Amino acid sequence: MTPRLYTYLATGLAAAALASLGTWRVQEWRWQANTRAEADQRAEAERIDREARATDAKRQRQFNDRAAGQHAAALARINQQLGDARAHIATLSADRQCLDAGTVGMLNAIATPTRGLGLRAAAGGAAGAPGAPAAAAPHDPATAGYASEQDTARWIATCRAQYGAVAEQLEQILDIEDRRAAGAMP
Repeated sequence: MTPRLYTYLATGLAAAALASLGTWRVQEWRWQANTRAEADQRAEAERIDREARATDAKRQRQFNDRAAGQHAAALARINQQLGDARAHIATLSADRQCLDAGTVGMLNAIATPTRGLGLRAAAGGAAGAPGAPAAAAPHDPATAGYASEQDTARWIATCRAQYGAVAEQLEQILDIEDRRAAGAMP
């Protein structure tokens, strides 16, 4: 009876070993399948996030392009109005003395930089570079010692045009910041 018992015992051990090996293999397959599924889910989530970021960036670029176009059109409109105003001023105003030399000198000194930095650049020039001399006008208050009505009106028109340009830029910046803040909120 003992040899048969060993046979049964050996058969039982072999069956247990095969069952353990089979169970181990099935668990390995399940783990690999779960790991693969998780990796696929992470990759899909990352792809969706990338696409969302790309779409948001594209929309922001389109908005900025539209804003830049609108700003350029507004500046062109302001410059056209300034040119029209200067032409109209020439026909409406007399060239009589309006401000004396002391007043003109005081007004000219208001915007003079104390350190001579020349922070304002002329169109097409670099900041700090010396500006090109102004074209000789029919009446130059710096050399005449007084400002005429036409000079005063031209300065006012130029100031209004520059104010309009800066106000338009500020509105564009505020629009961009409002849109950026709205996009950051949940």
